[in-house]
Amino acid sequence: MILVHVSNTWPQVLEGQLGSEDATLGSWFNISDAAMDEYGDVVLGIYENTVVSAFDVTGQPHRDDEGRVTFPGRPSTKWSHLIGTPNPGKPWGVRGMARPIQYLHTTVLVSGTVEVEDDGTARRAVVDGFTLVVDHMGTAVLSVPVGCKVTILTRAA
Repeated sequence: MILVHVSNTWPQVLEGQLGSEDATLGSWFNISDAAMDEYGDVVLGIYENTVVSAFDVTGQPHRDDEGRVTFPGRPSTKWSHLIGTPNPGKPWGVRGMARPIQYLHTTVLVSGTVEVEDDGTARRAVVDGFTLVVDHMGTAVLSVPVGCKVTILTRAA
């Protein structure tokens, strides 16, 4: 799964000047062929750390002369339930995070448990489809599978 930060183009979608497929699938720089092979099954558009679009990649991506990649795709039925949910990757807006592309194994969003990952800016854990990301400032984002409930208990300081 490739996550693309559509911060510059999504306002145009909201104003009806651009289609969500153009904002999500088109013209991304610095995506290697290896990354496309490993993660290129679906592209999620992320705006203000919320999933705003989900597209299944339907063929071979096109790389232009400048190295920008455009994905062929159609709206995803498998991943459409993510639209409106928090970014399943690392939150954008974290200091030092300028790259508009993230890669995420789909196993993170499918059932099962994934070991805690620490990338130096945040720690991420996945347990039975529940994903918790905690950054170095103590900000937490919890993504919950559809139909599940969460109870939050706080501790006294």
